[in-house]
This record gives sequence, structure tokens and C-alpha cells, in this order.
Amino acid sequence: MKKYLIAVVAIVVLLLILGVTFYLVERSSVAQINSFEGCAAQGFPVMESFPRQCRTPDGRLFVEEINNGTTGKEDLIVVLFPTPGEIISSPLLVQGRARGTWFFEASFPVKLFDAERREVPLDPPYIMATENWMTEDFVPFNATLTFSRPQTETGFLVLYKDNPSGLPQFDDKIEIPVRFGDSGELQQAQCRPTGCSSQVCSEEDVVTTCEFKPEYACYKEAVCERQADGECGWTETTKLLSCLASN
Repeated sequence: MKKYLIAVVAIVVLLLILGVTFYLVERSSVAQINSFEGCAAQGFPVMESFPRQCRTPDGRLFVEEINNGTTGKEDLIVVLFPTPGEIISSPLLVQGRARGTWFFEASFPVKLFDAERREVPLDPPYIMATENWMTEDFVPFNATLTFSRPQTETGFLVLYKDNPSGLPQFDDKIEIPVRFGDSGELQQAQCRPTGCSSQVCSEEDVVTTCEFKPEYACYKEAVCERQADGECGWTETTKLLSCLASN
């Protein structure tokens, strides 16, 4: 009987030690989380807001950072539409420009995911160049993609560099956070840069000749939005007007 009690006490003590150890390790792991990505990676609840939010067990709240139109890869690919946080619906217009090295056989893959990283089938699952892609210069692209609306409110549009070699060192991609709306909701009414050199601000696709003028560079950081008269146009900031005047 005495040996039995000793064994029971030993088991209880061992369980307490393991429990305390597990608690301390978990607490330390939670304390090391310092970003939305780290919180989500641990499987903690993610709120379907925009931007998304994730809360840790110790009560800290982390908000997903939205890159406001920059991807850090503007020297390789620039997506003019949709922009980060855009409300999208089917059919979805994707428009931009990329270096010829981003394409293979004039196209590159594109995928759409919901907030839980479940893939949403796209038709077609690729984007085509609209000019000769066999160059290292920028080549315009556009595509009209159809899809069924996911159950989540947010998701990601991912544009992949085509990599026929299959070697991981040549992989590349950009992710654009998006929001899902009803069919046709706002999508076609957004003001956006268009034209061959993105020098025109319009809610519709505009085809222009592809000569480049120095003043076109001024529009890279300019704001394309609906003006007081209801029409799309470049907001005439001091910086934009000064740039145009110097060119």
C-alpha cells in the first residue's frame, strides 16, 4: 500500500512538473509573437476584418499590415489593378506590367485564395502579355478572370513568376490582399492608372501609343482618383504640378 501511494504521488508530481513546463514553454512562445503573421502562424483566432486582426491568448492584438500598393518588387512587376484592399468580384480585371523575364511563352500563372488559404479556381489560371514578352524591359499585361465568390470576406491574389525550369531558386511571386464583393460591386467603377505608360487616369481601359515622355514619370507617385466633377483624374498636388512643370 505504501509503495502504491508513493507511486501515485510520484505520478502526480511528474504531471505537475510537465504541466508547469508546458505552461512556461507556451507562455514563452506566445510572448515571442510580435506580428500578425506570427500570431496567425500559431493558429490563434484571425478576425475577418479589413485589415485582418489576430489576438494572442495573453490579450495582445496584431493587425495585418497592408502595403498600400507597394510590393517591394516594383523593379520586376507592377500591378495597377486590383490594388491592395480592393473589393473584387467576378469577372475580375487584372492589369499591370512586368519584366519579360517574369513571363514564359507570353504568360505567367495566377491563383486566388480565400482567407484560410484555400485555393479558389480561376478561369483562366494565367495572365497573358499584351506585347512582345521576349525582352528584359517592362511588358504590359491584362486578363479577365472568372471565379465563384468564396465564403470568406477577404483573400489573396497571387501572381507567380513563370518558372519552366522548376528550380526553386528561380521562383518568385507577389501577393495582393483583396476583399470579396458581390458580382460587379464597385469593381469596374474604380479610378486607376491605364494606358501603355500608366499616364492616363480612368475607370475604363484606355489604349494609347507606347512612346514614353519624361512627364509620364511624374504620375508614378501621383494619386489617381475621382475628382470633384465626378470624373477620374490625377489629383493636382504641389509635387505633381512641380514635376510636370520641370518636364
